[in-house]
Amino acid sequence: GMGKTTLAQLVYNDKRVNNHFTTKAWVCVSEAYDATRITKELLRELEISFSDSGESLNSLQLKLQLGLTEKRFLLVLDDVWNRDYDDWDKLKMMLKGGSEGSKIIVTTRDNRIALMSIHHLDLISEEDSWSLFEKHAFRDKDNENWRELEVIGKKIVNKCEGLPLD
Repeated sequence: GMGKTTLAQLVYNDKRVNNHFTTKAWVCVSEAYDATRITKELLRELEISFSDSGESLNSLQLKLQLGLTEKRFLLVLDDVWNRDYDDWDKLKMMLKGGSEGSKIIVTTRDNRIALMSIHHLDLISEEDSWSLFEKHAFRDKDNENWRELEVIGKKIVNKCEGLPLD
C-alpha cells in the first residue's frame, strides 16, 4: 500500500531503462516461495527455452544462469515474503553471470528481506521528497498559482516520511 510495486513498474517501463538493458523480466514472488515456479517464470519472461515438465530445479537454474551470462539484465522480484537466507543465496548465485550494469529490484513489505536482498533502498531526504512531489504535483501549473499550495504540499511530503511515492 506504499507504492513499492508502482514505483518498480515506473522504472521497469521507462524508455531509458528499456534502452539500457539487453533483457528484462518481472516475476511476482508472493507468499508461497516456490523456487521452481520462480525460475520457470524468469525463463519464460526472458524467452529462454526449457521443458515445462521433467526438468529438475538444478537444470532449470543452470539454463537461467547460462541465459543471463554476458547480458545486461533487469529483473524485478515483486512482493517477496521469503526470509530464508539460503534461498536468497541460491538465487543470487544464479544471477552472477550477467554483464556489468545488470540490476535486480526487489519489492517487499518486510525490512528483514530488504536487508538480505541485493541492495537496500533507503528513504529519500525531505528535500528530495519535496523535489519529486513538486515535479509531479505542479508539472502543468502556472507558477503564481501553485505557490499558495506549497505549504500544503510540504505537509504531505512530511507525512510521507521519505517514501518516494508517485
